[in-house]
Amino acid sequence: MLKLVIPAALLLSLSACDQGAQLAQQAASSVAAVVGQEVKNQANAVIDETVGQANEALAPLGIDASKVGSALKDKTSALVAQAIKPNANWQALSGLTGKTAAEIGLFTAVSPIEADLNTLLGTDAAAVKAALGGAILKQERVMYLLNEQKGNATWLLIDGDNRKLEVGQIENGKLKNFASQGEALHRPSDIQALITKNVK
Repeated sequence: MLKLVIPAALLLSLSACDQGAQLAQQAASSVAAVVGQEVKNQANAVIDETVGQANEALAPLGIDASKVGSALKDKTSALVAQAIKPNANWQALSGLTGKTAAEIGLFTAVSPIEADLNTLLGTDAAAVKAALGGAILKQERVMYLLNEQKGNATWLLIDGDNRKLEVGQIENGKLKNFASQGEALHRPSDIQALITKNVK
């Protein structure tokens, strides 16, 4: 069972009343990858417990910890609403375009592509996920993530209809590719442009 901990130290980090919103944002970030109603309820329980412990410490700062807790619960609910739901299928990912991989939990245990991606990448999985965590999910015939920096790039293509993946990397002018078996996936125009420009 996943257990959440929101450090009480977070609730002691405020020195002015307008920092309540900052606290809510910081603590919400710690549960950004949480998905599903069960874990949302657990997160709310942890928030209630932490706020109860912090009320006495925050009172001298002029901050009502219960209001901070309420704001945090609202933010947590919003994060859960935009994340992948347990048992979601590959096609459901198309409804999450416009958000980053981290925001939707694309590389978490509930993601429909997680097992296949790990199998495809093997020991390279962690590095690829780290590179693409902040990339926005887009769609051009296939769904995709792209992280490009100074001519080097990492991308992930997702064919939701056929349950196929492709991961590509450009490093120092060399193209490295991992792909599911079968016909090659369509490469979106911005990725193809990077390959044309940077692969020697």
